[in-house]
Amino acid sequence: MVEGLDLWPLGLAVVIVGALWVYGVNRTMRTVPPTALKLSPISNRWSKEYIRETYERVKKNPVDIKKHLPPKLDRRYIVVGGSGLVGGDIVSHLLARGQSAESVRIVDFAPLRRPQILGVASKVEVIKTDITSPDSVKAAFSKPWPASVASLPLTVYHTAAVIRPGERSIKTYDRVARVNVGGASNVLAAAKEAGADIFIATSSSSVALKPMKFWRWPLPSLASNYVQVFNEDDFDQPLKAHDDFFGNYARAKAEAERLVCAANQEGFRTGVVRPGNGIFGDVENDVTFSPALKSGSIVSWTPHVIQNWISSRNASIAHLLFEAALNPSVRPVPPACAGRPLLVTDPGPPIAFQDFYTLSSLLSITPITETYPPPVLMLILAYAIEGWANLIINFPVLTKLFGWKEPTGDLAMLQPAVFTVSAYTICDDSRARKSVEEGGIGYKGVTDTLYGFCEQMAVWNGRVERGEAGPLKGMKIAKPVVA
Repeated sequence: MVEGLDLWPLGLAVVIVGALWVYGVNRTMRTVPPTALKLSPISNRWSKEYIRETYERVKKNPVDIKKHLPPKLDRRYIVVGGSGLVGGDIVSHLLARGQSAESVRIVDFAPLRRPQILGVASKVEVIKTDITSPDSVKAAFSKPWPASVASLPLTVYHTAAVIRPGERSIKTYDRVARVNVGGASNVLAAAKEAGADIFIATSSSSVALKPMKFWRWPLPSLASNYVQVFNEDDFDQPLKAHDDFFGNYARAKAEAERLVCAANQEGFRTGVVRPGNGIFGDVENDVTFSPALKSGSIVSWTPHVIQNWISSRNASIAHLLFEAALNPSVRPVPPACAGRPLLVTDPGPPIAFQDFYTLSSLLSITPITETYPPPVLMLILAYAIEGWANLIINFPVLTKLFGWKEPTGDLAMLQPAVFTVSAYTICDDSRARKSVEEGGIGYKGVTDTLYGFCEQMAVWNGRVERGEAGPLKGMKIAKPVVA
């Protein structure tokens, strides 16, 4: 200490400025920017009456999905990842439109587990496969087909992926790249060797996102990339640097879709579907809807945030429409959509997370509590969790010496990268909605997000009432279906 110099006023000033800065960041994170309000005004928020009316309509007059499916094609199908969310709906839709069970195969590491499709898909063969192994994939694709379908042309849908949205360190990139890039490469090679002439892969709208930055000195109110309206234009630019993706998952998906699109050629037409943003559709297994129902708890710093959502049903239909557009029997000349990604989302304006929370609390027959912590505290906690994870990654000796481990479960998810995908991310799927002649696939979407949520809630309530499903141990049915 310098003699005669009292440093406490300086220290106090630093603390005050720091506190004001953190307060400013928190205020920014709780603000709805005018640009977002223009895309989804407050008047668009779902009222309880509107939710109730839609829920009753869903129960009385459920959508007949068969009326919205592209016509049956005389082809055979391999759905890689067909036990998952989007892949499972693709299998279900193929069967619903008249494809025989023997003409459809699922290639996946896991068996079918979705109750909604177990019945209709019970006769579909599931080939257990490790897509990171070229030999395993080749063996699955080379397995003989029944004579009745063996001569039909082959379509391959590649929907398998590993999702780790919290990680962004280059040192952990292989955790997703091994499956999402290497697996895609293996499936592509096997599909070509098996004689497939149509190949469609599932990507993610998040490949277009730019990392969000809140810590802007000296004006935290000027957070960068807080509102992002995006389409597929990034595909026409060079692949971004690693740090320009929101996280490892987005980079891996971007690399995989470029592999798929680059493989497009005469006799092997390819395309990529980018669902955006969060995908829902399975009350037991999706990562957007089911956690709140099973845990009976919503902890969120984003109730005001506006985003697009997409049901797995709409995402599946986009894949079928892409196949129809690429079908060489109908279009001898490849259409403009060949070898390109197309973004799709639910019809209608984007919604606020609060719409989902209101619907869940209103309709679920199991109790749901809502907690809204200050967003800046969650952001600071996220940096702490990421710091701990990176410490263990960079110094594995700490695990050997002290047994220290990386965070798992919800803690592993809560890292700074997820604050980008949970900000104002607005999808522009106008290109996919164009006709095939105009470069699109004629996508419209069958139901909007409210209808899809109500439909999923009806499934949840019905299964709970029948004792087929339920929340975590200790929770009970606490209220009528519609309060």
